[in-house]
Amino acid sequence: MKKILLHIIISLLFVHNAYSNDSTQVKVKHWLTPEYATIQFAGNIGFLSLGIGYQFFNNRINSEILYGFVPASISKTVNINTITFKNTFPITNKKHKTITTTLITGFTVSYETGNNSFVKLPDKYPDDYYRTNAFHSTFFIGAKAHKDFTDTILIKGIDFYSEIGSVDTYLWYAMSQKINPTKIFSLSVGVNLYF
Repeated sequence: MKKILLHIIISLLFVHNAYSNDSTQVKVKHWLTPEYATIQFAGNIGFLSLGIGYQFFNNRINSEILYGFVPASISKTVNINTITFKNTFPITNKKHKTITTTLITGFTVSYETGNNSFVKLPDKYPDDYYRTNAFHSTFFIGAKAHKDFTDTILIKGIDFYSEIGSVDTYLWYAMSQKINPTKIFSLSVGVNLYF
């Protein structure tokens, strides 16, 4: 019996070593594991936003979940917290030696929490006096520069990006009330760090 047990253990160790040295073995990431982390300044989703991102369909869609914050000192009223779902689509790619530049476009959907936002119109206002202001969409266009790192273990690549965009409400007011279009756009900058 001892001899059979010894053969089984040796066989298992041999099989384990054979598979662990196999160069075709692929590590599979769990689908919930993000591909990158994002830090964004401005862009109608917060003074500063932090989040995680995923790439789908061979990097044709980048989707992010972000938490944004605007302190009362900047908003001039109260602290503003937002949760944003952001989708970015590459339009064109151009490779320059080790850096890839990409023209991008996309949209966000944000939920704002706080005393000044509401999903249902408060009773103190007449019906249809205000529209719901807790949810907003933004639309943007921009550019990003990407560099891959082959000599680091922790960070596999980095993006620097800049976007110009507007909130759905601003676009509506610009079309319906003839507001100067230059006053409805904002600029944002950000960094993506790939794992």
